[in-house]
Amino acid sequence: MELRPKVLFISSWYPTELKPTEGNFVQQHMLAAQRVADVAIVHISLSTSHQQLTHVVSSAPFESHVIYVPKNEIFIIGRLVNYFRIFAAYWRYSAQTQLGKPDLIHANVLFPIGFVGLLLKRRWSIPLVFTEHWTCYHEEAQPQPTRLQQYAMRWIGKRANLVMPVSVDLAAAMQRFGINSMMKVVPNVVDPGIFVPVAKRPHRVFRFVHISSLDPLQKNFHLLLRAFYKLKKQQANVELHVISDGDFNAYGQLLNGFDFANSIHFHGRQNSAGVAAMLQFADVLVLSSRFENLPCVLIEALCTGTPMIATNVGGVAEVVNESNGILIESEDEDGLLAAMINIQQRQFNVQELHLVALQKYSPSAIGALFLEAYQLVLNKDVA
Repeated sequence: MELRPKVLFISSWYPTELKPTEGNFVQQHMLAAQRVADVAIVHISLSTSHQQLTHVVSSAPFESHVIYVPKNEIFIIGRLVNYFRIFAAYWRYSAQTQLGKPDLIHANVLFPIGFVGLLLKRRWSIPLVFTEHWTCYHEEAQPQPTRLQQYAMRWIGKRANLVMPVSVDLAAAMQRFGINSMMKVVPNVVDPGIFVPVAKRPHRVFRFVHISSLDPLQKNFHLLLRAFYKLKKQQANVELHVISDGDFNAYGQLLNGFDFANSIHFHGRQNSAGVAAMLQFADVLVLSSRFENLPCVLIEALCTGTPMIATNVGGVAEVVNESNGILIESEDEDGLLAAMINIQQRQFNVQELHLVALQKYSPSAIGALFLEAYQLVLNKDVA
């Protein structure tokens, strides 16, 4: 095996001009992997905006090939045509990267990209590893995959050489789901060049920040709004700042009856620098989710030295603890209110929080875990 293995990435989710933020954590994982391996990604996106196949190539920060395939929308037949075009495009363009023949395939999210991964594994007789981010393995997550999708996910997972869930909790959920392949937990990664710690100085207004997709079912932003409403009745000098690419209008009716709506500030979608600036500006990050895996925003807050309040769901407790914040039970409005009051009285060491983030979630730390994973599968015979 070469010192720097050649790794071809493929992913079910990846940022494109159609969905700029989808799967942005895959890019961060690739930057970490790039420290220990030669990497390239091929990603195919069905598009109703492109009239012909469009191949977008980039060499920085790593080699990427994003191919937009015109979507056929003919009933039933169109779906079959689309699948054929996707597989044909992956077969064609995966052989055109500067890697040549890769040493292994690193896929992200078992379904649906796993079918492509297995095809390329057979093509080159090389190992196939997966990073898994999807919350759907948790029993409480909604929506659940269909029975056919569940069967496909188990079938794909059992044929992987290695599966890398982003949290211990997700690994356990996948095993309960019926995937018993060899596993190695490799968390999400944070960019310490952007998420820089800033000392929290006393100021007139205490600032809470919420950063999420605002999906009503998963992120449960309604719970945070109700708790903040109660808090505002007790404390005049508090604000809630929200960053999201989701639909703010979904909360309009609730806010219409909110006496203190001018204390809630919506900032829309932000790039990484914008998220970092908001975390540095804020006093506390608050997440009120019903289900999660390992939210990137938690490790980003940790890296900026920003304490956290979060519901104890999924892998959240693997990041949030007494040293950096407060865990509450899901759906506990009074518990969230109490935590928002209590955390204002506590002192946190910004540099200590940042150091923990570097030790566990920096590109060098995650890159080292990826190298261990790659060496593990490359030193074994491929079935």
